[in-house]
Amino acid sequence: MNTYYKKLLILKSIEFTDNQFELALKKAGYEITTAVNVEVVLERIASQKVDLIICPRKLNGESGFSIFKRLRPYLLTTAVPFFLFLQKYDEKDIMIGLEMGIDNFIFKPIDIDSVIRKVDRAFYKRTELNVFTLKHFKKYFSKSDVPMFFLEGNQVACVNEAFKKLVKRKSEDMENQRFDWLFSIANNEKNEYHYRQFVDGVTEICKLKEVTCCSTNGVKYNINLHRGNQFDIRSAFAEILPLNNDIAKVNSKSDEKEALSRLDIAKEKYGLTKRELEVFHLSANGLTVKELAAELKISERTVEKHRANIRRKTQTRSILETMWVIDSNY
Repeated sequence: MNTYYKKLLILKSIEFTDNQFELALKKAGYEITTAVNVEVVLERIASQKVDLIICPRKLNGESGFSIFKRLRPYLLTTAVPFFLFLQKYDEKDIMIGLEMGIDNFIFKPIDIDSVIRKVDRAFYKRTELNVFTLKHFKKYFSKSDVPMFFLEGNQVACVNEAFKKLVKRKSEDMENQRFDWLFSIANNEKNEYHYRQFVDGVTEICKLKEVTCCSTNGVKYNINLHRGNQFDIRSAFAEILPLNNDIAKVNSKSDEKEALSRLDIAKEKYGLTKRELEVFHLSANGLTVKELAAELKISERTVEKHRANIRRKTQTRSILETMWVIDSNY
């Protein structure tokens, strides 16, 4: 079990005061806190003092479904899972909860091993959720010197300041425009094929090489596209790297220095091992688990284990978030 994700918040009610349940979760390594109303929950979410919420079917006369609906906007932006506690197995309640987006259910008689497996799966799923919606990533996105934008489907949804400076256009000139209108990918068969795979959800990362933008007079770029959420293939994040000779030379030297500094920080501050540094560096360069395994001549399972260790040591939920944390220190 990943011990970093261990803060469970249990909403207390008259019908849900099972001390043995709390003791069993504590014994399993979780830190348990309690609350009696939604206001306390919101405060804990805002201060990042909760990693998973367990709510009873009824709390102070309000249904757990209603509470989830009130909390949902905050849960989505913080990727905090929400479990509903039922007094007994109720298929209708479970169907309603699943349709609303509730992550899982606990019901009597309580099987603590089953509960722990559910919690662990929720935390694993949390590591795969959309890091791009989290507050600290939004700040990184807006302040970064690297031109970036978000895609929804084939349309540019949002661009950062660095992107606007690069193409010398206002946000409204680019947002809601088609990606394949802003950037020329149709004249390159490999780019077109890779982009099609990405849009169809076949791949999670797409690298487009020597792409021109309609507003930069033939200057070429490399564009890296990343999927933020494996459950929503429409959402994507992109970085743009200018490629004209002068910029490429400067960027190449700068990238070498930055990679060295980034790895030094990862080693000294977070105690990453030599192999973990290799996995992190290659992951930061966009290699998939399969590509990493082939490059390092190890199994995909071993790669996943190293990536899990990296996330645990840096207390992050994904490699992208790890990059943000380490770059912030840099």
